[in-house]
Amino acid sequence: MMNYKELAENVLSDLMNNRPVSDILLKMKILASVRDDDELLGWVTKELNGYGEEVPPQYRILNSGVKVKVFVPFRGEFWIEFHAELVKDEKVRERLIHIPFHQSIGEIESLCKASDDEGTINMHVPVYAYSFMSKFINGDIQDAYQYSTKAAVTQIVIAVKSILIDFLLKVNNEEDIDFNTFIKTIPQMSNVTINAGVVNTGNGTVNAQGSTNVVGDNNCVNARDKVELLRILSEIDKIAASVAPNPDYQDVSQDIRTELQKEAPAKKFLKRCFQAIPSLLTGVTTGVVANGVSSLITAALALL
Repeated sequence: MMNYKELAENVLSDLMNNRPVSDILLKMKILASVRDDDELLGWVTKELNGYGEEVPPQYRILNSGVKVKVFVPFRGEFWIEFHAELVKDEKVRERLIHIPFHQSIGEIESLCKASDDEGTINMHVPVYAYSFMSKFINGDIQDAYQYSTKAAVTQIVIAVKSILIDFLLKVNNEEDIDFNTFIKTIPQMSNVTINAGVVNTGNGTVNAQGSTNVVGDNNCVNARDKVELLRILSEIDKIAASVAPNPDYQDVSQDIRTELQKEAPAKKFLKRCFQAIPSLLTGVTTGVVANGVSSLITAALALL
């Protein structure tokens, strides 16, 4: 009969010595088989082979940003940041603000080692989401991808290690074990991106590396700033009305007004809306008009 305790100590030693998790899981597969632990075996197999079309565990779902390549006649192609919170369809919105990682744990380990946790990992946005995004973009979508930092993806590997350590410690102490409880105790990981009032008024890309989210999601606009934001929005409305009609801009403008009518308007939502305005008016705001819009957006973001 296999000595579970001895094998558990052996695997724990591998974890402490930073052996590849994919190698360690092969040993765990043996342990799961001899213990007749179907739940453990199923989890190990999925981590080794990937989750296919199945929804992965919460620790494999990361918050993400979205970049869209837009083509505007007479201006060409350029990348813009797309704020997925503007999409009203809940399922599509959730899919855009979260990246599910279905890959095997070996692939994820390789991704994390590629650049010492620096930079981002990109995944193409499903094409079906284009039609939901296009109404907020003045131009044709050529490509789109979601991104998450490599540092955040590393947390997936750490979560798997945490599950293994907690499980093996209980095996080592010969305790009764319900393996599912170990997976449920690992929360969804977060890779939070914050745009700190940076407005791109040209065709290039604005990069802000090493940013930290220092503003809570529950921060609200005070009464004085409500008045000022409504004034700024009215000025932008006038500029938008002086050029070609834009139903998408009108929708965002109304969303901002609706939010500002609430007792405690959410800063995060308003910030996303104001940040989306330059992309909605791209191609029609030029020269003096563009300068007027950008300065107003900057003033609005300073209050949020």
